[in-house]
Amino acid sequence: MKSFFIKILTLSSILLIFTSLRGQDIHFSQFNNSPLNLNPGLTGSFVGDVRLVANLRNQWSSVTTPYSTYGLTIEGNTILNTPFNVGLGFYNDKAGDSEFSTLQIAPSLSYTIFLGDSSQTITIGGQPTFTQRKINYDKLQFDNQYNGLIYDPNLDNNETFSNEGRNYLNVHSGISWNYNIASRKSIAAGIAFHNIFTPKQSFFNDDNIQLHKRFTFHTNGLFRVSDKLDAVPSISFMTQHKFKELIIGGSAKYHLNNGNYKAAYLGIWYRNSDAAYFTAELDYGNFHFGASYDLNLSSLKVASNRRGGFEFSVIYIFEKYRPTIKRYKACPNYI
Repeated sequence: MKSFFIKILTLSSILLIFTSLRGQDIHFSQFNNSPLNLNPGLTGSFVGDVRLVANLRNQWSSVTTPYSTYGLTIEGNTILNTPFNVGLGFYNDKAGDSEFSTLQIAPSLSYTIFLGDSSQTITIGGQPTFTQRKINYDKLQFDNQYNGLIYDPNLDNNETFSNEGRNYLNVHSGISWNYNIASRKSIAAGIAFHNIFTPKQSFFNDDNIQLHKRFTFHTNGLFRVSDKLDAVPSISFMTQHKFKELIIGGSAKYHLNNGNYKAAYLGIWYRNSDAAYFTAELDYGNFHFGASYDLNLSSLKVASNRRGGFEFSVIYIFEKYRPTIKRYKACPNYI
């Protein structure tokens, strides 16, 4: 009987691996705080000179070995006083008992077009990406390692695996639009196309298993409500093969105007048939801090007790020192 359950668990693990290989991309609940992962067209879309972004996500610790995702990106805009922007992203994701990991290195390049009085911009970006995926078979348990009484890790699993990893190149692209209507009033939107090359994913040389193309639409706004309060709604919609994801929600932004403490945010979000989550954010000097917690609403809620995971983000924007130039008017020479 125990051997039977071990076989079932092994089969389930393999199915989970194939599911991840076929459709899972690195993603964050705080999608607006991970711009290069959301849309290459957002490269350089910020006020300042250099932007650093760090993301951390920890999920499913209440069910199994936690799924951990990390991201670190750096961007520079209007490079050498041109409309070009550059960025570089590093992402790492590790999932489950098998330590199935995904490592991505993603440089990006974009071009910004200023419209009219420069209150509107359109940015077009591309992002070639190197990805390495690996699995640690030594962390898995197989029925051949059951000696009749207990599981014995010293026994040979008698399984043959063709390889433990796969490397591939991929390409993403996107376009974003920003419109600063007035002080504390703006709207933005963008579309992105990921996995344009649909790279092969199988560890067993099965050409039918590919990473499907993913389409993303996102939009957000900023609207003044009162002297100190703004509304910040946002929507993200993604579709990949047969899967669709809709995130809708928003935050209330309260202007603190207390030295470096600039603004605080509280938000609530819903991800279709999967989770609801809450966000708390803070603008402090040139920093933006974000924290969120997911409440699981999917069929896994029976095992997870509705607990999803924590996520944190930190953004820092460097601004070059630009000395104030005093301009003097020539005094008229009266004769």
